[in-house]
Amino acid sequence: MVTILGAAASGLAHNQAVMDVIGHNLANVNTQGYKKFRALAQGKPDPAQQPEGGRLGVAETTRDLIFNQSAPQATDDALHFSIQDDTFFRVLESGGSAAFTRLGSLSVDSARNITAYRGRFLQPPVTLPVGMTQPGIDQAGVISALDESGARQTIGQITLVRFTNPQGLEAIGDGLYRETVNSGATSEGNPTENGFAGVISGTLEGSNVEIAEEFTNMIIAQRAYQASAKTFSVGDEMLALATNLTR
Repeated sequence: MVTILGAAASGLAHNQAVMDVIGHNLANVNTQGYKKFRALAQGKPDPAQQPEGGRLGVAETTRDLIFNQSAPQATDDALHFSIQDDTFFRVLESGGSAAFTRLGSLSVDSARNITAYRGRFLQPPVTLPVGMTQPGIDQAGVISALDESGARQTIGQITLVRFTNPQGLEAIGDGLYRETVNSGATSEGNPTENGFAGVISGTLEGSNVEIAEEFTNMIIAQRAYQASAKTFSVGDEMLALATNLTR
């Protein structure tokens, strides 16, 4: 009976975590560059062990990042681009530490720096020289602008980074990810070169959340939560009955 209560309680906790992840995904269905999470149950009951030392249910619920590519959405901004493979580009956080993102929403700040989302500097940094206008990025990740004579000049280059295990990256918000020991080795290169795909300028990558899939998972999690709640109720009644028999 104690085993039933423990397994049911862990099922309740796991399916609540699943619902939380689904809600987070659905809230970001229109967030450009968002990558969805998936809640996974790590472990299952082990009947070979005693209840005091064995596993009574879901051992742990983990969240996996799903990095499948999503469709580009046109923005008609020459500094916007979407990545067409499984890579990232490097930016700097406010503290100077490196982070990685797929959200190619570039812009020019008041100091004429080319920055990523929310003013984060590119790495290596790119600055729009005084007198130059109309910055843009091409398929090869080359950032250029028009000089005073109207000729287009190169001012920077976007470098892509590929991780052996991108699921091992740590999500830190705003579409940013931090390298960890689990993300594996990296390789770097320019778009269209050495196995790296070109980028699509004038677009941003959309969210990879599929509404139908999320609602299907929500229904499954709701039913599993109800089953766990019923199991807990039955176990509680059995425990109460056993307690009354011993009085």
